[in-house]
Amino acid sequence: MFFKPDDDETRGVELIDELTQLIGPLEEGSMAAVVTIDALSYAILQYSSIASALNSELPAYHLAPANSFSLKLLSRLTEKRDILLARIYSMENLLNALKTVENSSLVFVSDFPVLTGITSEGMLDLRKIVDDKSLMLVLSHNTLELNELDLTGEFRRLFVLPELFELLMVMRTNSYRGHYRLNISILKAPAEFIKSIGEHSIPIDSKAKLFLV
Repeated sequence: MFFKPDDDETRGVELIDELTQLIGPLEEGSMAAVVTIDALSYAILQYSSIASALNSELPAYHLAPANSFSLKLLSRLTEKRDILLARIYSMENLLNALKTVENSSLVFVSDFPVLTGITSEGMLDLRKIVDDKSLMLVLSHNTLELNELDLTGEFRRLFVLPELFELLMVMRTNSYRGHYRLNISILKAPAEFIKSIGEHSIPIDSKAKLFLV
């Protein structure tokens, strides 16, 4: 079925406010696949995006195969605590969960590649639900095992069909004499931000210190 693009502005969530100028917000009906390779970059991604949704009065959900969420860390970024959590162990669990969340919600999935039963067919079903419900979906994975010389191949290995995503990104942090930087590899970005595809490094001292106190 064909449709005419809508010029009206859609709602979105800033994954990390310091990155908005590079990738914009994650808009309704969009999917992001993000790989982090250290605990700090993963925490910044997870709690910043959820805090952004809650502060914008948008429903937010966190799905993971393990109990890895901390309200104490979230409280460092927002006073709101209306996050809903769920355990998932398979692609079927994830698809069923997405069918029950509110429309126009942020759904953050931790350690997506460890779920069982991830297939091309399942990824297409996932894409359809995101489109039908105007969700903002982040599939994340924190790992130390990443072939940085073949990031395209790594995203296909971890997320099966990277073509389905609006944003593909790798994040890592480093520090020197008490100063922190977030290093980002952007492999794919929304059309209006294609100029940002490539490597970037931004200072994040104030954000990092929120997690390191």
